Amino acid sequence: MNGTPSHPLRGLLIAQFFGAFNDNAWKLMVALLGIRQVAATMAPGADLESASQSQTTLTFVIFTLPLMLISLVAGVVADRVSKRTVIVSMKAVEVALMAAGTVALFIDPTGGILPLIVLGCLGVHSALFSPAKYGILPEILPHDRLTQGNGILELSTFLAILGGTAIGGMLLDGAGSSTWLAPLALTLLSLIGFGASLTVPSVPVARTEGGIGSTLGGAIQAVRSNRTLLLAVLGSAFFWTIASLVGQDMLVYAKTVLHLSDSLSGLPLALLSIGIGAGAVLAGKLSGERVEYGLIPMGTFGICLFLLLLGLLGPGLYGTLLLMAGLGLSCGLFV
Repeated sequence: MNGTPSHPLRGLLIAQFFGAFNDNAWKLMVALLGIRQVAATMAPGADLESASQSQTTLTFVIFTLPLMLISLVAGVVADRVSKRTVIVSMKAVEVALMAAGTVALFIDPTGGILPLIVLGCLGVHSALFSPAKYGILPEILPHDRLTQGNGILELSTFLAILGGTAIGGMLLDGAGSSTWLAPLALTLLSLIGFGASLTVPSVPVARTEGGIGSTLGGAIQAVRSNRTLLLAVLGSAFFWTIASLVGQDMLVYAKTVLHLSDSLSGLPLALLSIGIGAGAVLAGKLSGERVEYGLIPMGTFGICLFLLLLGLLGPGLYGTLLLMAGLGLSCGLFV
């Protein structure tokens, strides 16, 4: 650890924060622009809700699909190349992508295909960045600070998701007809993140042997031989499936049923994020120094209950916010 800065996490935390913030803010902006386009040509009603849902689903799929397809390759790259090099390179790419988003909305303020292309590239960027940001922790922190460092990184990510979801719509709404000003703000944030990434400590290449095939084979073998790990993988897939679907549906619900402005459209999702954070803290308190598996059924029951209530009641704004906070709390217990 000789030569390691006294605060080795600082640059990584700043770079990660603005990266996650931009991911969520840009995704929300692109979805809102899509909803604007269909709302401009359709009257309120079931058809508008269906068209808005299609636009939102397209947005989320374009961002999420690269995360699924490239994550395995990204893990191998993070081992074959210095993780610091990956982090700095991806932050430079992020600056270019946010600048491209600015140009795209300058050309066509209503959106169109170009913002979707930028969003897809941002998904690729995030897939390549993620293994490096987590994998570098054991290389820049001593073992006794690893758990603390991971917790701080997760907290930073959570706050960035909350901020990007809550503020993305405000930036777009505040930009008015000059929608390109919203991604311009994200470009400036990405520049800060790039500058911070340059302070991440240098680390050597983790390994030079093994490729995608051996990595995939090892992962499959580990899951097949460990029932607890298999259940954890299935549970994680269940959670992220629900989270993705709720994110899509709630944005459409906020715009077409609750008739919230772009500035407030991310409010239900922000309450969901706050609930997840509170649930995670509560789970930590209840678990103490052991892993408490009994919280998982409680979280699962809460997820099912609050989703059922959201579907049956069709609540107004305050009811929606309350139920989303409860849903988030249950998710926090689950994860």
